[in-house]
Amino acid sequence: MRYLSLFILAILPIYSLSADDLQTPKNVKQTLNAITDNDNEINIASVLQKSQEIQGNNQHIIGLNELLKGVDTNYLLQSKVLSMQQAKKNHTIAQVSFLPTLNLDYTFQNNNRDTQMYSNYNTQTLNAKLNLDVFNGFSTINTVKEKSATYRSSIADMEYTKQNLYLQVIQQYYQYFSNVSQLVSLQRKLEQIDSNVQRVSKLYDQGLTTIDDLESLKAQGSLSQYQISDIKLSIEQNKLMLEYLTNLNFDKLKRDQIATPAYEVKERKDLTSLREQINAQVYQNKQLNYYPTVSLFDNYSYNIQLPAYIMANPILAPTFPKGQNLAGVTISLSLFNDVGIALQKQYLRLGQLANEKNLAYKENEQKKDEKLYRKSLEIAKAKIASSEASLKSATISYQNIKKKYDAQLVNFTDYLQALSTKFDAEATYNESLNNYELQKANYIFYSGQKIQDYIQ
Repeated sequence: MRYLSLFILAILPIYSLSADDLQTPKNVKQTLNAITDNDNEINIASVLQKSQEIQGNNQHIIGLNELLKGVDTNYLLQSKVLSMQQAKKNHTIAQVSFLPTLNLDYTFQNNNRDTQMYSNYNTQTLNAKLNLDVFNGFSTINTVKEKSATYRSSIADMEYTKQNLYLQVIQQYYQYFSNVSQLVSLQRKLEQIDSNVQRVSKLYDQGLTTIDDLESLKAQGSLSQYQISDIKLSIEQNKLMLEYLTNLNFDKLKRDQIATPAYEVKERKDLTSLREQINAQVYQNKQLNYYPTVSLFDNYSYNIQLPAYIMANPILAPTFPKGQNLAGVTISLSLFNDVGIALQKQYLRLGQLANEKNLAYKENEQKKDEKLYRKSLEIAKAKIASSEASLKSATISYQNIKKKYDAQLVNFTDYLQALSTKFDAEATYNESLNNYELQKANYIFYSGQKIQDYIQ
């Protein structure tokens, strides 16, 4: 029973890091209820106290769901959102180009002539000019399609950036818990070493053991303190990275799980963005054409103030009417620029082909990534079972060797090796649980699915 209880103690820290968040599994509760040997009871309160000391005493606790919501405030993501809005405005501007143009202008003119009569007079004119492009070689419609594809590309790019930031948060999140679990194991190992230092010191004072055993224990204690300092720095790095990615401040984290993903492949958003960029290049190429342009115009002029000599001589009035309207059709065709247009079209076509090759490469890369992370997910699940069995064996071995060491039946080296193996097995088991969650996120991201759909 003692071995089973120690095994349960080893896995408790991975389920939570504060007393309020501890969720004891049903089978563990049944095991705890079945333990009747008072000497082997697990001191759960001490484990919870250690977890609280590691994370602090404040009560600002957030989970994975809150961290992912905090990604919305990330400055990189916000820049992508603004770029998307800019592309949307550009698309709207292109749509407006279908409308006719109407221009109004007012002209005041002072005239001085070298004549005997009416050498100085004023005129005022109001003009209205209406113009409509009837046909321009489908340039306008292709411009609208180009801007629409660019807008869709910016949407996909924004979504890909969000999913990528989600993945970075999850990586730091579960690495944080792996480091905290390792810290708990190291601190418990140090406590065990300190306890043995006190015991061996008494034996040494009585001449029952050598200085070698005592100094070796002290050396192991110093090494554990060094490792604890190092892992504390790693925990702080995880915390700072999470704050950097989410713009959130927190004191503690609660551990959440990711749902098991479905094995399916969807087009990743970076591929969608690249595909829309290719579409934009196609429509940009189509804007260059050899067709003539046809436009309608209607110009109306109203003479507010006629020249003085016209008003003085009514016979000349028909030559300078009060109002006048001109309407017509303009057909234009550019000559001798076929070579320039052809070179521009070739330039755009080469850029399009380059992106198509890049897209094909990335599509094959996604297929490879999906297979890789599916296998990684399967292996991560198998590692949990193997590390659990390793922890159980290491715990049993340590207890047996500890009894023999207390009875001075084994040497100090064997004891230290068993102690290190036990706590390494604890850290490995906790790491395997967090690695399994991380591999879920990797598969979801690289298979093109949405991470937020699997957050419980």
